[in-house]
Amino acid sequence: MIDAYTHLDMGVDDPLAALERRMDEAAVDRAFIVETWNKDNRKCLEQLAASHSSRFRVAFCFRPEDGPFSPAILAPETVGGMRVRTADLRPFRPFAAELARSGIWLIPHCEAGIGVLADELLWLAEACPELRIYLPHLGWPRRYKREDEDWERSMSALSALPHLVAGVSAIAQFSQEAFPHQDVQRAAMRLREIFVPGRLCAGSDYPLFDTTRYADYMKLANEWIGRGVEECSILEFALFENLPRVQ
Repeated sequence: MIDAYTHLDMGVDDPLAALERRMDEAAVDRAFIVETWNKDNRKCLEQLAASHSSRFRVAFCFRPEDGPFSPAILAPETVGGMRVRTADLRPFRPFAAELARSGIWLIPHCEAGIGVLADELLWLAEACPELRIYLPHLGWPRRYKREDEDWERSMSALSALPHLVAGVSAIAQFSQEAFPHQDVQRAAMRLREIFVPGRLCAGSDYPLFDTTRYADYMKLANEWIGRGVEECSILEFALFENLPRVQ
């Protein structure tokens, strides 16, 4: 089983070891660790990127304010993704082709609603058809704890993109109910109808929930996807099966 979206708990002495303990308890073999916007886990991810780890892949954030984008950040095999805010997708457009050539996944962040994000992703996919896109967090079905009226239309449109994979993660963030968050399950079931097998993956969004329930959240996400633990998504296969990258 793979955790396809996690961060690190930077409030503990050894964040990576803490994540590995949770993974071992949950029978999670590998994980895709995403940089946070405040950069608190950046140093850990840079060390992982240089480690040639077989258990982890990392995703860095694109921030135009940090200066010119360097494709060198994509070179290590351990780097599997680039996280980009909706507002920064337009500044990122000149680099989309480089991302596509490298085989790295674009991981968009939805800070302005899924409708706005979907429009940007559809434009990028038309301009760069081979770009791989990983849309986490059920495509953000809610804004401010309310149903996003653009979600159904947006996810249906995005499902037509052959290189887009959606993730079931951050379950608790969208719920107004206690675990097992049946109010959010409806969105997951709709994703199963919209996306073909292999184009959904399960993640935790650790540590942004009760971390003692890490195993519960990973089990729940996989149950909602309706996939056995031995099966994997297109994203998971591409990250961890050493598929050749276009140079």
